[in-house]
Amino acid sequence: MSFARRVLALSRRAAATLVILAGCRAESREIRALMEHTIAGRIGRPGLAYDIVYRLYVPPHVVAGRKYPLLVSLHGSGTLGDDNRRQITPEVAHFSARLQAKEPVFVLAPQCPVVDKWVTGAGTAPYLNYSQASRAESDAIKLVLILLDQLEQSHPIDPDRIYVTGHSSGASGTWDVITRRAHDRFAAAVPVTGIGDPSRAAVIANLPVWVFHGALDEVSPVRNSREMVAALRALGSAVRYTEYADVGHDTLGRAYREPELAAWLLAQRRGRVQRGE
Repeated sequence: MSFARRVLALSRRAAATLVILAGCRAESREIRALMEHTIAGRIGRPGLAYDIVYRLYVPPHVVAGRKYPLLVSLHGSGTLGDDNRRQITPEVAHFSARLQAKEPVFVLAPQCPVVDKWVTGAGTAPYLNYSQASRAESDAIKLVLILLDQLEQSHPIDPDRIYVTGHSSGASGTWDVITRRAHDRFAAAVPVTGIGDPSRAAVIANLPVWVFHGALDEVSPVRNSREMVAALRALGSAVRYTEYADVGHDTLGRAYREPELAAWLLAQRRGRVQRGE
């Protein structure tokens, strides 16, 4: 290789490294911005098997007398635990930053302990859709719902603008909680590569849902979301579905960067039929 070509190759590597470093710095800024305004907590109840920890992002410039939306973010199984930090991933921080750029939004990030998952009895990969009737609601989800009741009383949260999202096992938790509780709790949902129960589609036929999945996913095969979406559309649902042909299980960053997602989510209100198609 000539000297000129070596210099060109080194320049390209240096430029690529700078791009990566710039991306890392941006992620770090977004995580710091989120963490600087979070309240750390723990919640449990007698009769439940465990406590869960959580972080609540409180927008710094709330106006007295006004109520604000809240996003519930359910993490994947890779961040199970009780350190109360790992559930704040770069993807969650980035999506929060996109929402905050439009209006102040509370963000609740609970952490499920390693002894369970958001959907109890989920088994091992490949994960497939299941019958909800065969699985009791997890204690983790029960505690999240109790916590939501508390937060509505202690913070200026709009009960008609509570949204839920999650990736992988968090997406499964999203499907599970909305097909049990959608009628009285959530305004919209964004499950990313999860599993659910298509037979429960009627419960959420009028709920705004935007589903994401990677066609190459071997952990949670794409048929899971296809079946959920097909069941919803058969009932006349306006569910939105984005499938990435070149992506496997790692779809969260791509989904949360969809240009229309933040605005679509914040436009939804509890009790309104899905819009934004």
